[in-house]
Amino acid sequence: MEFNRIIGNGNAVRTLQNAANGGPLNHAYLLHGTKGTGKKTLARIFAQAILCRGESCPCGSCSACFKVEKGIHPDLLVVRQADGKANILVEQVRSLREQVYIRPNEAEHKVVIIEESESMNLPAANALLKVLEEPPSYVVFILTANNIDGLPETIASRCLCLEMQEVSPQEAEKWLLSHYPDGDAEMLEKALCYGNGNLGRSVAYMEEESCREGFERALLVARSLTTEREYDILEALSPFDGDKDGFLRLLTDLDAVIAQVAISSTGGANLREATALAQKIRPMQAVHIHELVDEIRLKILYNGNCGLMQNLFCARLKTIMER
Repeated sequence: MEFNRIIGNGNAVRTLQNAANGGPLNHAYLLHGTKGTGKKTLARIFAQAILCRGESCPCGSCSACFKVEKGIHPDLLVVRQADGKANILVEQVRSLREQVYIRPNEAEHKVVIIEESESMNLPAANALLKVLEEPPSYVVFILTANNIDGLPETIASRCLCLEMQEVSPQEAEKWLLSHYPDGDAEMLEKALCYGNGNLGRSVAYMEEESCREGFERALLVARSLTTEREYDILEALSPFDGDKDGFLRLLTDLDAVIAQVAISSTGGANLREATALAQKIRPMQAVHIHELVDEIRLKILYNGNCGLMQNLFCARLKTIMER
């Protein structure tokens, strides 16, 4: 693994690369940003660079780099949600605390990666805070978070925070073509739209049937808007009755489609169907749909009734299209 595997996000990459190659090394880092922007990959590369014994870190050829690649380095600890659990539990963090006070076996440092750290429950976060406040000098913590607002401020404030962002459409297209040189042209086109600069989502579209099915459902909802009939919108949304997670995924997918519609008049859309949709959905309507998607998503995340939110979404969509 090398730092140049990360597309875009130059500030975060340079900061970590410099730290691993003789620059100031902080005791804790927090990589945060939307799921699919490469946080876990960058965390692994940084950990490999810290533990590397070569001259340019990570060298990719020393025994330490090999062990990190295989997940068997004794000085690398990884904490994530256990299978079937929604949270990182306090027992996991207490066990981690015991391990970090044991000096490194092979390297100068011991590296701890905590994936999706916002999933720590409050007791777990409090337990981690104790060691973050006064960590052993040889320990480096690398936290990742899809939503930094889900982490207690006391945790985030003790880390060097680096935001990971989506890449440009040009960078995403170049990356996809290099990784899927034999990919179907239409499939690649939709993967670009589905990801909207998020490479993780584009990869998911290329490799997971469920993602492709979800995106087709979002396209169906977008087409239903052009008829201006509430029944068509209701019918397009009907498969998500009572399905909170499915509806949230639909909102994300629909937002990606609408973003393409909004920019189609500038020639920047990479989804051909967006041009046809733009004949019926004006740019300002697309903006209002995007704002509505954000509003409904937040209400659902804050425990809004999914059925009521779907009905509200449908009614508001109809109102937007009638303007």
